[in-house]
Amino acid sequence: MSTAANRQDATGRLLWTAGVVAGASLPHWPTLPLWAPVLLCMCIAWRLAGDFANWPLPNTTVRIGLALIALVAVLGEYHTLNGVEAGSALLVVMVALKFLETRTSRDQLVLMIISYFLIFAGLLGQRSLVIVLYLLGFVWFTTIGLLQLGRRGPLLGTWVTAKLAGRLLLHALPIMLVLFVLFPRLPGPLWALPSVNTSGRSGLSDTMSPGDLTNLALSDEVAFRVEFHDRPPGPSQLYWRGPVLSNFNGRTWSSDGVQLRGRIADTLEYSGDPINYRVMLEPNGRRWILALDMPAKWPDGEGILMESHYQLIRFPRSIRSRVNYELTSYPAYHAGETLTNAQRDVYLALPDGSNPRSRELAQQWRQVDQDPAEIIRSALNLFRAETFYYTLTPPALGAHPADEFLFQTREGFCEHYASAFTVLMRAAGIPARVVTGYQGGELNGLGQYYIIYQSNAHAWTEVWLEGEGWVRVDPTAAVAPERIEFGLSGGSLAGQRVAGGAFRNFVWLRNMALAWDAANTYWNDWVLSYGPELQRNILRALGIARPHWTKLISLTVILLILLLGTLMAYLAWTYRTNRPEDPATRYFGSFCRKLGRANVAPRRPTEGPVDFGRRAIEALPDASVKIEDITEAYVGIRYEPGSGADELERLKLLVRSFKPSPAT
Repeated sequence: MSTAANRQDATGRLLWTAGVVAGASLPHWPTLPLWAPVLLCMCIAWRLAGDFANWPLPNTTVRIGLALIALVAVLGEYHTLNGVEAGSALLVVMVALKFLETRTSRDQLVLMIISYFLIFAGLLGQRSLVIVLYLLGFVWFTTIGLLQLGRRGPLLGTWVTAKLAGRLLLHALPIMLVLFVLFPRLPGPLWALPSVNTSGRSGLSDTMSPGDLTNLALSDEVAFRVEFHDRPPGPSQLYWRGPVLSNFNGRTWSSDGVQLRGRIADTLEYSGDPINYRVMLEPNGRRWILALDMPAKWPDGEGILMESHYQLIRFPRSIRSRVNYELTSYPAYHAGETLTNAQRDVYLALPDGSNPRSRELAQQWRQVDQDPAEIIRSALNLFRAETFYYTLTPPALGAHPADEFLFQTREGFCEHYASAFTVLMRAAGIPARVVTGYQGGELNGLGQYYIIYQSNAHAWTEVWLEGEGWVRVDPTAAVAPERIEFGLSGGSLAGQRVAGGAFRNFVWLRNMALAWDAANTYWNDWVLSYGPELQRNILRALGIARPHWTKLISLTVILLILLLGTLMAYLAWTYRTNRPEDPATRYFGSFCRKLGRANVAPRRPTEGPVDFGRRAIEALPDASVKIEDITEAYVGIRYEPGSGADELERLKLLVRSFKPSPAT
């Protein structure tokens, strides 16, 4: 092979290595400090510049110095070398410095192997379907690179190696499936290590001021998903209960904290048919569990409690990763809690001097009729009879937000109506509080589940009535009933930008988004959440009634032996040696006989063609070039995919023209 060809081949190998290293580290970049990917890119660029432009590469002293600086930088950034984030950062910077000192094929092969670890480390931090599909594709790409670099001679065609790499990965697929399904699972999801993005964020908060939920209406982030086991309730019943806000400072409503007072669930009476469903809750960094109003049953042993506002919470841990819960709720219920004098004072409290016009109006209603039901009806009639607007762009409110909203602007979102209505109720002597949560949801027909977005965030009022307990009253329904029946896109906000509006204008685009969401949901349910319970259910469906870890391990070992034995038999049959002698073998046999006539000892049964060629060169140094060419041509035809008739004809001509002189 000529010097130019050797140079081109070396450059190709280096580019393959650079591509694999960069691609394998790419999923780590969002979680790394900025200097880490910059260092990787600089090292790759420096090493390539050394190959293309003959730039001087760092000597051993400089490389050791860079390694120490990188180690100290990782320690300074994370204060440890343990953990997913610190370990991934250290692996990336060490790969960068290793690439900088790449000199030989062995160095490149080492980097290829390390790249597999980089790929697998990416699954410890990010496990979304997009990342997994990318990493699976890059395992294939890395295997192609490994096949290219693991052989001598010029690089093969990419498509030829890609097919070979694909076959190798397909051979491993049954083994992977057996290990995944049968290997005993530990409690928790498949990957128990916390994700670097598990801090979570919730659209809801334990406080509410004018404009808070309005901002959420512009968010298309998913809050949670719900799968109903029976017939789902109607849209007007889809109230998902969240934080309850009791304290009011004149502008902002806030929670009075978690109160675990007695068995508050005993004050609930349910009627009608129960609704059984599963909530797939996204991480929110909070402790509350969103449930259909009103929850009756929730998982035992999960640390879920019902606090004094009928709100479900997980105690003591907050929700920092995706969790699933099986729940039962009754839309028809009677919350017959009795109030103490202290509690009544809390739910009637209004700051001194705040919202005087609202107080005056409520007192007028009370003077006309003290019946709470009539006062509630008067407040709702105010919203129906007067010109109020349900809008995402309400004007700002000042020191007396309820007064300004009711008597001046009359434009607002659900929190404006719930807040003003609750102020009116308290001013009229009716205990009241604000409940925040979500209302409605979008049915994903592909997965047959509902998606509740942050844009479904909603606020309503609960009033306490003697003999009835807490009763839900939603003033938004009096102004914009279509919001409750059809959501934000149902016409109540026509002409205004809402979350996902661009998708809804294009049906095909929306369908694609729902299909992708369904794929992600199945991925989360069947792979990321594959734990002991799901494994037991699958094994029972396969006929294993009482799976025990000893049985599972035994079954796993037996199936692996069968699979490996079948694979070995298949490969042995595919590449069996008792086939008729092919032309390449016949030409090489003629070559061996010519060497025998030149006093070269015959080829031993255990001696490969390359080793035999080396021994022949030692015996016949004058014919070394021709011996090397014939050996290389035969090895290429015999062991490298993609060789064609041209290579076979070349071997034939080389052997015919080979006329060695006897060894002395």
